[in-house]
This record gives sequence, C-alpha cells and structure tokens, in this order.
Amino acid sequence: MNSGRSDGAIPPPFLGPARLVLEKTLLGVCIVVLLSLSGIVIAAVVFRKLGASLAWYDELASALLAWLTYFGCALAALRGAHLDFANILMKLPVTARIVAYLLGKAIIVGFFGTIAWAGYAILEVFADETLITLEWVPLSLTQSVLPIGCALFIAAEVLILPENLRKVRAGVDREAEEIREAIKTAEGDQ
Repeated sequence: MNSGRSDGAIPPPFLGPARLVLEKTLLGVCIVVLLSLSGIVIAAVVFRKLGASLAWYDELASALLAWLTYFGCALAALRGAHLDFANILMKLPVTARIVAYLLGKAIIVGFFGTIAWAGYAILEVFADETLITLEWVPLSLTQSVLPIGCALFIAAEVLILPENLRKVRAGVDREAEEIREAIKTAEGDQ
C-alpha cells in the first residue's frame, strides 16, 4: 500500500480489528448458510424426482434465505457496497456534503434500529410457536434474524463511518476511486 499517492485519493483503509472480525464472521456465516441452502435445495429436487418430497423443505429454505439476505446485507454495508448517491453528494459544498452524509447515516441507523426493536418485540409473540413441519425448531429462532441482522447492519455502518466521513470530507467518490484503480491495474497489465 503506497501512502504517498499523487492522485489525491485516500489510500485503502486499514481494517481495524473489530471490522476485520465482523467481516470474516459475516463472510463465514454467509458461506455456511449459502452452502446449507444449496444442499437443501439439491436434496429437495432429488427427493422430489424420487417421488418422496421433503415436507419441511419450503419452511427451512425460506428461513435460510432470510438469514442469508440479512447477513449478506450487513456484509455489503461493511464493505460499502450498497447503492448510494456519491456522485451527487460530492458535488455539494464540503459542509453541506458532511451534513447530508451524516443525516443519511442517521436515517439509515434509525430505520434499522426501529426494525431491530420491532423484530425483537415480535420474538415475544412467537415465544411458544414452532415451525409447522419441524416442530422442534422454535419460530423465534428463525425470526431472530430481524433484530440480529439489523444490529449487524448498524454495527457495520458505525464501523465504516470514520473512514467514509474522511472520504466525504475530502470529496473522494468511492466509485470514481474504484474506476481509477481498475484503470491503473489494467494499464499495469499491458
């Protein structure tokens, strides 16, 4: 990593220990859930072709897909891979840019905080219920993805906030930076 860059871009960030641990954990969980979901889908197809459909397939696959979605969403947030309006944001004056960025992050954290709170409240409603086809699996376990996934998303947003705030203050557009790096890499390969 070259810290003396002449193009004015901020060098790639140092991944702090908490961010690195969260990223590796989310990636690992996403891989395990994806492989589990794939295995269940393949098994369901095979059993259906053999004329012995799995009664529990739909319920479990739906729950795993929800878990994959929420954990993947948190991983994408940690990597700054969600859609944004950086090209518009970077055209604002510095003070307005910082205010707009922080306001946007406050809205996002508030939204996911509300969903986490509501998801936690729902867990009490499902306290004694189980899945229909897998009666030994509590419904609260499958539905706990709401508060857990939202809390992970908020943690991801908080962990990347200092780095992104520095970029917003400096006027660095993440997409423009990625394009610049890709061009530099492509030119180096020739």
